Amino acid sequence: MRIGVDIRGLLTGKWSGVEQYTSKVLEQLLRLDQTNTFVLFYVSYRDLDKKLAELIAAAPWLRQKNVEIRKLKWVNFPLLLHALWKPLDWPKADLICGGLGVMWQPSPRILPVSRRCRQIITFHDLVFELFPQFYTWKSRLWQWQMSYPYLSRTADQLIAVSRSTKHDLEKIYRVDPVKIQVIYEGIEPSYFIPVGELAILALKEKFNIPGRYLYYIGSLEPRKNVVAIVRTLAYLKTQNVNMKLVISGAKSWLEEPVFAEIEKLNLQQEVIFTGPVTESDKIAWLQGAAIFVFPSLYEGFGLPVLEAFAAGCPVVTSNVSSLPEVAGEAALLVDPNDQTVINEAVYQLCADKNMADELIKQGRERAKQFTWEKTAKETLNILLHGGK
Repeated sequence: MRIGVDIRGLLTGKWSGVEQYTSKVLEQLLRLDQTNTFVLFYVSYRDLDKKLAELIAAAPWLRQKNVEIRKLKWVNFPLLLHALWKPLDWPKADLICGGLGVMWQPSPRILPVSRRCRQIITFHDLVFELFPQFYTWKSRLWQWQMSYPYLSRTADQLIAVSRSTKHDLEKIYRVDPVKIQVIYEGIEPSYFIPVGELAILALKEKFNIPGRYLYYIGSLEPRKNVVAIVRTLAYLKTQNVNMKLVISGAKSWLEEPVFAEIEKLNLQQEVIFTGPVTESDKIAWLQGAAIFVFPSLYEGFGLPVLEAFAAGCPVVTSNVSSLPEVAGEAALLVDPNDQTVINEAVYQLCADKNMADELIKQGRERAKQFTWEKTAKETLNILLHGGK
């Protein structure tokens, strides 16, 4: 079979959870299946050819004999492309790819295919539908023109990364549940491997962190509820708990309230922003942290919780959306809208080493249940056999 994979998302220059998911699953698919042909599809636009070359250089598994790369050459402006693709349903991507039995899209994007080509789309979340107030008007416009309701109806099958996301697809877009298969994300084995005290000390010295610290990694967008973590840090100070807060990640939209809260609470010296971090540094930060705090208002999956589990870091996270599903009983679950509850949970873990140690033990066992190989096997079964 010729299996198409829409890799446009890997060429955006960003590296968020969706890009990580696409890369990890595709790598495992190519490791598992060296018989069928995988045809990677993208479009011609500005420097995408250069980015593709960089991607292949960083991912040698893309040079396997059963990998082809095809691109749509004659349209080089995304809005024009969508203007043609949605109303005209043309040109057909599977024909551009030399004929396909199935096209897999690791995230929802407009992409016409012929009727003889099955179309399978992974949906990660519907946060923009549930919390539109957390997005700028430009972001909302982008989400609107991507036509997610249309894609959910026209695709042959959908992959949801959690039961929570499946439920949202059923409730909001009224998708037939039979059409949706839940396939969880995975965790890299490297998170389980101790990095050593020297690596952790090097990071702490670089950012002048003499003692214990809370850790958060992700964007500063409102749904991540980072303001609540800042307020918890202020609460810990009132309880004579000497702790810093380390925040890793790139800048994001509507992030101003986080900085305003830090200034309001006079925590400028207690909150450290590392900016984006490498995978190895992220693992070191997690392994050195006292607690990973993740009180998000909504997550389609919540991979950072699993990463913290594997790294041996106790976790406080939310009791909403997919997070209880992913965390199980291995984390302290809190109402993300109740600041007092968040404060008390973090303080309790700071004060009770036995509880922290027990959560670390449970977290490691929980994380072992999620692997990218398992994700890829279940995805391949859908691609080849429709999930039967």
